[in-house]
Amino acid sequence: MEIESAYLTDTFSPEEYLINIVRRAVLNSQNILIDTPNHGHITLFSSDGEYFSDVENPEEFCRLPASSFKVTVLNEAKLKAYKTGIGRNLDELLWQVGFYASNGRLMEGCMWNDVVELSHWPNFTRVPVRPSFLRLAAILAKQATSLEYCITLLKISRQEAYQFYTAAISAGAVRVVNRPPKQLNLKPHRNQALLGLLLEKIAQI
Repeated sequence: MEIESAYLTDTFSPEEYLINIVRRAVLNSQNILIDTPNHGHITLFSSDGEYFSDVENPEEFCRLPASSFKVTVLNEAKLKAYKTGIGRNLDELLWQVGFYASNGRLMEGCMWNDVVELSHWPNFTRVPVRPSFLRLAAILAKQATSLEYCITLLKISRQEAYQFYTAAISAGAVRVVNRPPKQLNLKPHRNQALLGLLLEKIAQI
């Protein structure tokens, strides 16, 4: 079967979007504030697995370039100020940032011929979806299946399948079974306030 090569190579880097900002915090158990001048902010409490959002347009927010965001590592005092009430599940944010950044493209590190299986069901009532997502999840929940077979069986667009895959792998809802998983190695966010104090101390020596 001849595959449309343009679609197969249409990928994006998670470094260019919000995805790796969020994943860096989660992997390193950091609590951070992600802020922009004109698009609101999100507060991540990785230690509790939840987040708070003050964003009117999540799609626009998640498609901003990574350079648009100011990231602040929160200390204990700031944690109390930003944590008000019960937050939303962090997996929902991970799905959301993958879904919107994808826009029908594969995330770098994912392959068009990957064979994947569902590791847990996403809460489709709380995240952005496409019409085929429930059917895709049902297939992958039964057994590990290639993306290509899902596209053929469900008669869906490649872009829709890729968007599901990117969102799901970002949220940890699927795993790859036909090749060794790529281990994420993301350094923690710098504590700019602490760094500033250290530099001030050094300057006084």
